[in-house]
Amino acid sequence: MKSTSLLKTGLVLVAGLTLSAAATAQNNHIVKVAPSGFVFEPQDINVNVGDTVTWVWFGGASHNVRALSGAFLSGNPVVAPNTFSVTFDGIFLAANPVAGDLYDYRCAPHAFVGMVGSVKVMSPRVLSVTNFTAGQSGSIDVDGLNPGGTVMLGYSLAGSGPISISFGSLALSPPVNQLPALTADSYGHASMPVNLPGGFAGTTVHLHGAELFGGGEGILTNPLTVVL
Repeated sequence: MKSTSLLKTGLVLVAGLTLSAAATAQNNHIVKVAPSGFVFEPQDINVNVGDTVTWVWFGGASHNVRALSGAFLSGNPVVAPNTFSVTFDGIFLAANPVAGDLYDYRCAPHAFVGMVGSVKVMSPRVLSVTNFTAGQSGSIDVDGLNPGGTVMLGYSLAGSGPISISFGSLALSPPVNQLPALTADSYGHASMPVNLPGGFAGTTVHLHGAELFGGGEGILTNPLTVVL
């Protein structure tokens, strides 16, 4: 398998890293409440177990966030500024079971005009790095994918975002550099061999990825930050 030169892309990662604590960090997805009319943006998102969704209020009308199942409620309708967060971890899922881990919700006073949304909780897509030693070879790995699934990876040297995309919040700051797409094997694993340059001590690199489902849908991996 051909290796990607991270010297050519400008990507520098941790020397000697096998799996940093940052690799287990979870996503914080931002959903805008009425940024332009009576809508949630994005309306429907896929999240990993353990991810947090934070709703952020915009505009002058009063809104709330109410799960149809009763699993969560932001309270009475209020105007901006306001935020409301739910962490969809194992404890939450066990206490609030719904079919297919699909949590439909709405703004109670404006559901009749289509102000509705959903959160689909899925098994984690896990981004990690292995055998990273300056001047040698390592790999970027993603597990938990659908067999044959496509995963896109990007990195930033500028920061951890966030950038809002159609299915969540990307933990990368512009400029974002895209790496070649990967295809998962029959075990749901995808790997990219990389050549690691030396001489870049102290550089911080932010990595994030997503499995693409088509039709503008997908699910993010965990974000990963490493320092050489």
